[in-house]
Amino acid sequence: METLKTSAIVCLTLVLVGALFSTALAADKEDKIQPDKSIKAHKIIRIIDIGSVQPGVATVQPGTTVIWINNSKRTIELQFEGKQVTLACKSPVHFVIDEQGSFISDRIPSGSVASLCFVERGEFKYVARNVLSSYSAGLPYEDRAREFRGKVVVK
Repeated sequence: METLKTSAIVCLTLVLVGALFSTALAADKEDKIQPDKSIKAHKIIRIIDIGSVQPGVATVQPGTTVIWINNSKRTIELQFEGKQVTLACKSPVHFVIDEQGSFISDRIPSGSVASLCFVERGEFKYVARNVLSSYSAGLPYEDRAREFRGKVVVK
């Protein structure tokens, strides 16, 4: 019986020492974790059904993530015109790299977002186009082929 009590006390002591040790390690690790200083900011662009991109021109610093929110009623695609985006930081959302090495969007459903972190300086003009579907083929042309133009300026 006395041996059982001694074993229990030894086990309890080891558990407490282990808990204190792991807490000290966790606190030390937290002191070493620093926020990513390369993350500058984010900029939100809304694509809406009344035929506009708000804001039409988004001026950002390198390292800024631009987030497009599709507030239109249809699925859209984003395409850069002229200067192409060939470098980006972090993981883009709803963007892929085409055969030429430029970022292009895939389909962005209504209510969804796409994001891209800009690294290169310059002016990046883009067009957001409604994706035509078999359903939209019966709609009047002005309801099917909307284009929303905007520009991201990275200074």
